[in-house]
Amino acid sequence: MSMKVRFLCSIALLHAALLLSSPAAPAPLRIFIRAGAKTHGPAENGLHDHPRFLGDWTRLLAERGAQVDGGMTFPTGDQLARTDVLLMFAAEAGSIAGEDREHLDTFLKRGGGIVCLHDAVCGTNAPWFKTIIGGAWEHGRSKWFEGPLSFYYVNQDHPITAGCSNFDIDDELYWDLHMMPEAKVLAGTWIPDKRNTREGRPYPHIYEVAPQMWTYERTLEGGEPYRAFVSILGHKYPTFQQPHHRAVVLRGIAWAGKREVDSLCRPEELATLRYPEGGPTAPEKAGARQEVHPEFKMSLVAAEPLITKPIAIDWDPQGR
Repeated sequence: MSMKVRFLCSIALLHAALLLSSPAAPAPLRIFIRAGAKTHGPAENGLHDHPRFLGDWTRLLAERGAQVDGGMTFPTGDQLARTDVLLMFAAEAGSIAGEDREHLDTFLKRGGGIVCLHDAVCGTNAPWFKTIIGGAWEHGRSKWFEGPLSFYYVNQDHPITAGCSNFDIDDELYWDLHMMPEAKVLAGTWIPDKRNTREGRPYPHIYEVAPQMWTYERTLEGGEPYRAFVSILGHKYPTFQQPHHRAVVLRGIAWAGKREVDSLCRPEELATLRYPEGGPTAPEKAGARQEVHPEFKMSLVAAEPLITKPIAIDWDPQGR
């Protein structure tokens, strides 16, 4: 055998060995989107637009490498058997009974993840549904407020909310939900209070905070551990078009599916988490908001993460 042939054979064997030793790429995350009919008025108002979400997020998740199925009703047992994450955005999505509940139990016992957005926490059996997703809306007890609100992350150590900043948004909050003590609250907002009344309507104020985003982990008897992620934002469809909120929802889906949390996100979405719309101003843009004497020149010297929460500022002999 010539030297050249031996060299080529060695290269081929090395290539084969590398292929065998390389870890296989994870299978696509299989997601079923349980949507439903639009509620809260005509299509053009952008409220509770579940069908639009089904279409848009089927395409979005498929573009991110997921395998996506979905429908306007609860999935069948066969559909759940082919699903890793059940993503629900539908009115009264928590009204699950009979065979559907049996299929859900089977799905959760094998470790399937569940994600509920906005009104998907509503249903006819809150005491049961809260044990499935960590918290639920109870008709006649739970309350809502639609309008401007401040969204606060209270746990930034969780991988879903790592690097996130608080922001203001016009959407809807829920409070007086049925919550499980095991639920780990990631974000909350102030609830309306009569002490902050304008034109006869109470507005959110600092007196009490209500959970608006949480995770929940549980193991059903005889099953594997499963994960649930819940976010109440989503009353208004433009909320899902905010890149920072979309990134957090995508992280929640990946986390519920026991995947790397940023696996469905794009870099440009993750880049908006620290300085989201309605949140803190990026340092490089802050100067445009300042009024400076015509003879002064302002330039950025230090910013996060190099410096955070400065307590005092001093001047050098040159007046800088």
